[in-house]
Amino acid sequence: MIRRQPLPRVSEAVRLDSYPHPYPSGWYRLASSDSLRRGEIRYIECLGGQFVLWREEDGDAVHVMDAHCPHLGANLALGRVRADCIECPFHLWRFTGTGRVAHIPYSDRLPQRTAARSYPVRDMHGQIFLYHASDDTTHNDPAQPPYELPEIPDLDEGRLVYRGQHDAGRVGMHIIEFVENAADTAHFQPLHGQFRIPWTQIPVPGVQLIHSPRWMTDEERPWATHLVDEAGLNVLGRQVQRTLASARVSFWGPGGVMTFRIRLPDFGEVLLFQTHLPVGPLEQQVDFRWYADRQMPKLLVGYVVGGWFSQWREDLDIWGTKIYRNRPLLSRDDGPIHAMRRWYRQFLPDERSEDTQSRMNSVQEPAEQQETKSQVGATTLGDNADRS
Repeated sequence: MIRRQPLPRVSEAVRLDSYPHPYPSGWYRLASSDSLRRGEIRYIECLGGQFVLWREEDGDAVHVMDAHCPHLGANLALGRVRADCIECPFHLWRFTGTGRVAHIPYSDRLPQRTAARSYPVRDMHGQIFLYHASDDTTHNDPAQPPYELPEIPDLDEGRLVYRGQHDAGRVGMHIIEFVENAADTAHFQPLHGQFRIPWTQIPVPGVQLIHSPRWMTDEERPWATHLVDEAGLNVLGRQVQRTLASARVSFWGPGGVMTFRIRLPDFGEVLLFQTHLPVGPLEQQVDFRWYADRQMPKLLVGYVVGGWFSQWREDLDIWGTKIYRNRPLLSRDDGPIHAMRRWYRQFLPDERSEDTQSRMNSVQEPAEQQETKSQVGATTLGDNADRS
């Protein structure tokens, strides 16, 4: 029996010093929609800030604001919701969801400017998402973030239905790691080639999982990238054709929101959300939420989702103890890591020049396109792609 080596204790300061900005601009999941009742307020610390998430008392609208009152700094989470406003517990000032002062009980002279900072928020696909700008460019217009999360007709029209969710807790990693993991196609077979019992790390002897991954940029949506993987089981050296499945992983920004579309021939499709919320520079809150065709058996859906969960857990020890090599030594057969890193820069505060911001709002071929086409495992996604 091979004993597992204890994890090395690497200084967090050493690790953090090697990484880029820990809170890149993008969409992040804050909560499931059904967990926030009408009139409820929730205090959240994440993305280097303090926020209050609240739902209006007389409707379904959801808002996110800075947690501390702009008047004298009381925590708004101790207040209450009054109709479509949030009321401070200290002096009973009320603020609209856009951050304007709506009422001061002892004064008729209300500040005319936006006082409380609010943020873009979307309540969709059963989840509540916040748009965070690392360079603080969007708080004055929370209705207009640089890009939107995708609409998914299969969910809106009911073809795929809710089948489950899982709170995976907090993981000690930088948010860039999961995005870079997709472009690092060379690690798939060495690390994820052993098939394991779904939801566990127990290996199944004689059964291998054969991967064929390709990472690609999105020509029409510069903020998105995709990973396509054709995978199947090899049992005692023989490929089992009926186990072949195709997975398409879409990254909607810098790693806060990903969707997995996993198709099993003759059975149907599973759509899985995986979200990362940076609660610290090297700490992510990870959540899974999944949907599937109505006719897919419960055990089969659990097998598919659990299979991915087991693969994801195989990376955790590495992510939690590694550093970030700004200039990695790569071979010609590594995945398109440099191309992925150039794409990622658009979300970082020190890279968000006017040219970078323009790239977020217009369609143009990424500069890395030509290099990406020539590298192993890389391509681009064009008009023929499945638009999830």
